Amino acid sequence: MIRHFLLVLCISGGFLMGVQSEPLNHDRHTPIVDVVAKVTPSVVAIRTDVRKTVSVNPLDAMLFGFRGMGDRVFQEQVYSSAGSGIVVDDRGTVVTNAHVVSEANRLTCTTSDGEVHDLILIGVDSDFDIAILQMDPGGGQSPSTYHEIDWGTTNDLMIGETVVVIGSSLSFENSVTTGIVSAVERTINVKGREKPYFGMIQTDAAINRGNSGGPLVNIRGQLIGVTTLIASEGGGSDGIGFAIPVERVRQVYNEYVHGIVSLEERLGIEYVSQKSFENIDQSQAKRLQLPKNRVEGLIAASLDQNGLGYTYGLRKGDLLIEIDGISVPNLFQFQRALEEHEMGKPLQLTFLRYDTRNSQVDRESIQIPPDRIGKVERIEKADSWFGIEVGGITNDIADRLGVSIDGGVVVEKVASGSPAAEAGLVPSDLIISTNQIPVQTIGDFRRLRHSLQNEPSVLFRIRRGNQMGDVMLGEQAGKEGKKRGWGL
Repeated sequence: MIRHFLLVLCISGGFLMGVQSEPLNHDRHTPIVDVVAKVTPSVVAIRTDVRKTVSVNPLDAMLFGFRGMGDRVFQEQVYSSAGSGIVVDDRGTVVTNAHVVSEANRLTCTTSDGEVHDLILIGVDSDFDIAILQMDPGGGQSPSTYHEIDWGTTNDLMIGETVVVIGSSLSFENSVTTGIVSAVERTINVKGREKPYFGMIQTDAAINRGNSGGPLVNIRGQLIGVTTLIASEGGGSDGIGFAIPVERVRQVYNEYVHGIVSLEERLGIEYVSQKSFENIDQSQAKRLQLPKNRVEGLIAASLDQNGLGYTYGLRKGDLLIEIDGISVPNLFQFQRALEEHEMGKPLQLTFLRYDTRNSQVDRESIQIPPDRIGKVERIEKADSWFGIEVGGITNDIADRLGVSIDGGVVVEKVASGSPAAEAGLVPSDLIISTNQIPVQTIGDFRRLRHSLQNEPSVLFRIRRGNQMGDVMLGEQAGKEGKKRGWGL
């Protein structure tokens, strides 16, 4: 009999409650108790508020004075949902799932000791479904000592080992469940999501709505994954839950917080899909040095011409099948192979390429020298560009401007005499895009600054109050006109 499962992203709508723990009884002390005591201070309950305009009953509009348009009547409503997050450093940086904070107009978190903090969105990686947030030190909140979680690894994960899940299960904060690692390297397809989840950790620890973004930890209390979704026949926990491996989480964290450009990023290759060819005849398999009459790999959909992949010979449409002799049938294996590359040795990429001249597929390899691989690049963290220093959109700014927290970055300072100052930019301006590429977070601003640093001119899309305009900064500013679309 075919069984149909519902894949559920574990966010929760509804009320939020706190559950007080009883004093520890040393007669019942177990390793699980120690793990909970260690990890709970690093877990936060996240609340998201999303404003939406919805149609309402015309009779209600007459009674309560809602605005309307013709026969249609609209009302702005605020929808709240709950998720979980993890404090990962002593600066109050919080990691959660991207789907937890999607479209939010306001973000807050509650720590295990009851403190409430506004959250600022630093960066989002939709492919990994990871968001990086920062507790807002402003807003009159009391000072805190942040309790960061210990990073772990999945490289030595064992099927059957004990794991613990902590989060806002069904909006009950600091709920704890336990289980084992049921499987690793699962590939999960979710309806409505463009790309699958690769390399997921499967666990039978109960995961419910509201757990999304919370920690999956080992018996040492080390973070090994971020709980993300469940497979369920009825929407509740059926003992099949999934977490994103900690290595993916740390990569996104390092990029947006420390500005480290990963080896994957420096290759400059975008892979949009897996590809497999079956029933390859034996002669072709032998010519292509394939162990089986089947080949799996990743299609290079596009390449950054400044990236290492393009520089050393990879081209659009190539099918990448091996890294350092290790098969890469999916994105997870590709990322893991890069992580396991031994520093000091060349990186070898093996791929199949269709040769239009003789209408056949050829096997080719490129080697990237170790001196290029070992170069750790960083995006400058002083978020100044053309004299502009930016910050994330706080809850107060979002409320005042009526924008979502991923609606751009705020100009905080403009250096006197800088190109930005000469163009008329002022603090509180909102940067929406650069060179028509959306800027939604501080992380986007840093990445674009890094990738466009050699461009002589950059076009900024600016929002000031209810006005929108374009500002060209750089060499072309004087030729094309510094400002377009408004009267600054």
